[in-house]
Amino acid sequence: MKKGVTFVIIGLFLGLLLTSTVNASEFGDLSNPLVQRFYAGDILYVGGSGPQNYSTIQEAVNNSYAGDTIFVYSRSSPYYENVIIKKNNIQLIGENKFTTIIDGNNMSYVIEIIADYATVKGFTIQHSGSIEYPEYDAGVYLIYPSDHNNITDNIVINNLNGICLQASKNNTISKNIVSNNVKGLLIFADSVFNIISRNNVENNDYGFYFGFTVYNTIIENNIANSSECGLYLYFVRLQTIRRNNFINNTRHVYFIERLRLAFDRNYWIRNYWDTWIGFGPKLLKGQMFTEWVGQKLVPWTNFDWTPAYKPYTFQR
Repeated sequence: MKKGVTFVIIGLFLGLLLTSTVNASEFGDLSNPLVQRFYAGDILYVGGSGPQNYSTIQEAVNNSYAGDTIFVYSRSSPYYENVIIKKNNIQLIGENKFTTIIDGNNMSYVIEIIADYATVKGFTIQHSGSIEYPEYDAGVYLIYPSDHNNITDNIVINNLNGICLQASKNNTISKNIVSNNVKGLLIFADSVFNIISRNNVENNDYGFYFGFTVYNTIIENNIANSSECGLYLYFVRLQTIRRNNFINNTRHVYFIERLRLAFDRNYWIRNYWDTWIGFGPKLLKGQMFTEWVGQKLVPWTNFDWTPAYKPYTFQR
């Protein structure tokens, strides 16, 4: 009987060992996005002292693994770098967004993300390059495949494009100060299901510039002091534009739509317009491309049917 009990105990031990091996193998498969999302990794430091400390952000990124956090100290700022993140689930965190500066030295992208589940938080991101096509230089550039990323609580200033999404989906762009760029946010080329919320987008030529996209949500942003246009939509449909402040823009909104997509309208819901007359809907002027009838641009209108009476104050 003792031998039987012994065999049972050995069997249970081997079973637990096998199970733990399988689980370890599963959690070691860092190519699995679900594992990458929830894997709790190490903390790497940049600009400080001691172990796990690096002198450049890119060096830390190169030595990181999925699930790692890279914490960047202000004391060695500014960091003159063009950072590329190609590993999933990397958290890039600055000590203080006002004093932790990444400067692209007027070249290329300041931060380029070609990965999923990355976070960039707590930086001043400035001085991208000035190439508009085909590179689309930007302070933060997300390009396919780059999904489910979070760009939050940064200052994005003095770039060609502040934050640019190209064929990138399910990202969250929130609580950033986006200022003094040519285009504050450039979102195009089938970038879908992105949420852009609670950003201060001020003093840009274009606050937002959207092209050839669907199903994005622009909610609770301050869009102000744009020298050209607060929100420019080019062949864009099924966007939800809700509870934003449009203040002191040379032109609040302009759009060009296709006639054959007129039923796929954009949704303007309870935005504040400082040029609204105070009753009735807010008339929004743009153009319609008559693709099947002479291929001309003709005047067209959208409406915010229930404008807000006063500007919103958003908690950040």
